[in-house]
Amino acid sequence: EKKKDQQESRETPVSREEPEKEYPVKRIWTFGEDGESLWEKIRQHRKMLRNRWAILGSVLVLILLSGGLYLNFHVAKSYSVLHSEKRNDINGTRYERFGKNLLKYSSDGVSCLTDKGGTLWSSTFSIQSPLLDICQNTAAIGEKDGTQVFIYNQDGQVGQFQTLLPIEKIRVARQGVVAVILEDRESTWINFYDSEGELIAENRTSLEESGYPLDIALSPDGRKMMVAFLKTAEGKVETDVAFYNFDSIGKANVNNLVNTVTYENVAVPEVFFVNDKVSVAFRGDGFSVYKGREVPEETANVTFEEEILSVCYDEKHIGFVFQSDKEEHKYLLRVYNMNGRRTAQKYFDFDYKEIRIDEGKILMIQEGAMAVFTSGGRLRAQIKYDKPIENVLALDGFAKYMILTRESTDKIRLK
Repeated sequence: EKKKDQQESRETPVSREEPEKEYPVKRIWTFGEDGESLWEKIRQHRKMLRNRWAILGSVLVLILLSGGLYLNFHVAKSYSVLHSEKRNDINGTRYERFGKNLLKYSSDGVSCLTDKGGTLWSSTFSIQSPLLDICQNTAAIGEKDGTQVFIYNQDGQVGQFQTLLPIEKIRVARQGVVAVILEDRESTWINFYDSEGELIAENRTSLEESGYPLDIALSPDGRKMMVAFLKTAEGKVETDVAFYNFDSIGKANVNNLVNTVTYENVAVPEVFFVNDKVSVAFRGDGFSVYKGREVPEETANVTFEEEILSVCYDEKHIGFVFQSDKEEHKYLLRVYNMNGRRTAQKYFDFDYKEIRIDEGKILMIQEGAMAVFTSGGRLRAQIKYDKPIENVLALDGFAKYMILTRESTDKIRLK
């Protein structure tokens, strides 16, 4: 039995109670008497930062909103003169936008100026009645009823030549090629020259055959020409808008003529190219838009019942002024895009003598006042000026303009 008890004791494990292990307790650091945790401090700090950013964002939104409302609804009634220079040029001197600069020209010569008044280059000539045409950074000046032609770019003169017949109109493309209408006693010539005067193409016209060329236009690339021919037959008036292509496609056609659109009982006094693909004809009763890189086709035809008083345009907008159909206003302005769709309409009472679109702004000028409209028809400024205004140009910068008067050239800011 003793052996049996020893054997059972070896086979049966002896139960021993092990002492309970003590695991470390994760403790949250605390600060202060209230036992506030570090994580709570961090959470509150993050919340405070979020609130500050939210407040700052709200303030910025309010500032932007206020600025937008100011720009959209504020109408400038006064101005401050930033700089003024006394004019010492001759009568008849004019300024036109020339790329990012200004072109100053008269019968004595031409200069290229920065909008800060610096002179980049100047050239002298003697022309009684200068005709100017500008295409982007290239300009051509011809002598009305004379034979001289001068061509310039941003660096100065690039060409000069003389025609054999008196010049009636002149147009230039960006690479310096020039189209001119030349007057003869019995016929009219439409000639096409390079910048050195080499004849590229010529077209003799007569009233009996093609009609009288009212206006011409060149595409900026110099490959297409647009001519409006006025024709009369049996007491009826019609206008042919003809397109010429001087590229390979046009060479396969007689006189490079690729398309003609005829308008009955109406004249087309002005045509122009918006870019290489789009062109516009102003008719006496409306306007037409043509599109096509090689062969332009009419894509929009807008006709008005009202009489057109004035026209203005740039690369994106076309504006027309009519007599108002409302007794409480004098005039009506309508603005269209290059698809022929009306984008704005505005009644106004400003008695202007000249209207133009410059830098996307519609500028109306009278001798002692000016008005500025956006292309959307919103009135932005209407001020009285203390000197007779001859011309106005929009400048870079907020509400900056150049005012040309008989006495001075002024840079102003509307306010």
